[in-house]
Amino acid sequence: MREKMQMIKRLIDEEIDQRLQNDNPLIEALYKSAAYSAAGGKRIRAVFVFYTGELFDVPQEKLINAACSIELIHAASLIMDDLPYMDDSQLRRGKPANHVVFGQDVALLASIGLISEGIQMILSDAHLTENERLKAAQVLSASFGFNGLAAGQFVDLKIKDKNVNFEIIEFINQKKTAALFSAAGKVAAIIAHANEDQAAAIQKFSEDIGFAFQIVDDMLDVIGEEKLVGKNIGQDRMNFVKLVGMEQARKYLAEYHQKAVKSLEIFGDKAAGLKELSDYLIQRVR
Repeated sequence: MREKMQMIKRLIDEEIDQRLQNDNPLIEALYKSAAYSAAGGKRIRAVFVFYTGELFDVPQEKLINAACSIELIHAASLIMDDLPYMDDSQLRRGKPANHVVFGQDVALLASIGLISEGIQMILSDAHLTENERLKAAQVLSASFGFNGLAAGQFVDLKIKDKNVNFEIIEFINQKKTAALFSAAGKVAAIIAHANEDQAAAIQKFSEDIGFAFQIVDDMLDVIGEEKLVGKNIGQDRMNFVKLVGMEQARKYLAEYHQKAVKSLEIFGDKAAGLKELSDYLIQRVR
């Protein structure tokens, strides 16, 4: 599985690198800022797109732009997440956060540019039909809006510690983390022409595994090491582990992981890749 993930990662890295080339010296620093944050990472959401496409034997060329667009939007969200007036993080993916290197002003503009580029990659994809492009773009644009990343970040910033409960943490995690997992699943289902039951199963899997992934992140924020995690730890106010304790967090992790895998039963043996991916996503704290 690791070899396959590395192959997808190389494919996405190369495509994104080509997409972010620039020949205008006036905006060279803007492109450098965007490319700085768009590079690297495990490309988990892109892998999810490819593995979902495999359920329906979708050709690889129909999935590349969709996978890249989600990774660009994810990179944009990380830039904004790290800004001093957001989470104020100095480290991301094992290197200084974007605003530390390029300044807050350039970082914010690069983030906006990455979101725009992500949507354009879908809308200009010659391998997709017009209907597929429009539906996929609608899903992606919703993922970072008032019912997605923006909502999750707002609640994360504005709710005071004393008012935190399970429902609030769940809302934040669903909007900030699971939103892009969900978008990846929805877009792949659109491209694959999944039927209603299949699309619902993929949606359920993406939501549950996205939430499980965030629980792992919250656990690592408590017990992880910065050099291994690749970002500042101990900074998350809205941390699931701090709310329920480490033992209970492990129980919730197992529960959401189990629910995610169960939702794939409709696909039978063809879901082996997605099941492997779900195991990989939680193994960091096993």
